[in-house]
Amino acid sequence: MKEENKKSKKKILLTYLILAACLLVIAAITVTVIFTVNRNPNDNIIDNNRPDDGNQGGNNGGNQGGNNGDNDDNQDDKPTISPDSYILPVETASITTRYDFVHDVTLDRYKVHTGMDFEGKAGTEVCAVQDGTVIDIVTDHIIGENYVTVSHANGVTSTYKYIEAKEGLKKGDSVKRGDVLGKIAPAAGVEMKQGDHLHFEMSVNGKPADPDVYLDISEK
Repeated sequence: MKEENKKSKKKILLTYLILAACLLVIAAITVTVIFTVNRNPNDNIIDNNRPDDGNQGGNNGGNQGGNNGDNDDNQDDKPTISPDSYILPVETASITTRYDFVHDVTLDRYKVHTGMDFEGKAGTEVCAVQDGTVIDIVTDHIIGENYVTVSHANGVTSTYKYIEAKEGLKKGDSVKRGDVLGKIAPAAGVEMKQGDHLHFEMSVNGKPADPDVYLDISEK
């Protein structure tokens, strides 16, 4: 009778062990299935078109740095405000000399002409091309090359040469686009043989800029 009880207990224990083993197997299978289902299928895919971190850092660092440098240089040569916001310094855009390498008829030599000359009779009004502040006025130049310089936003300046400044105009004055700065003076200076005219210059961050790029000149 005792032996039968022992055998019965062994069978029960064995049954429990088998059930426990089965539960462990089922749990392992369940975990495996869950991990497989939730795993990103793209994890093991290598994108040949995507540079590795090293190359990406190098390329972006090199190319981006180089491009930014080029853009900065280009931006230095151009105003950052819209060209459409500039107006002509004189009413009629009759251009005699552009921003170019030209022959100076007065001095009989070739030179870089860093401005734009507008034909006009002495007494013709000269206006500010954009809002700004008068930063320089020369009214007694030794050879008559009197001028007014106005500072605009974003490092842009404009200079109006061979003019008689408006009476009362002084450094530090604020001017609006279209405000009269003065009048064209009789021909004088190193461009005297060109006759009466306005010599107009622009610069951006201290670098000469071609006014032809920024002014809306219909008679080009």
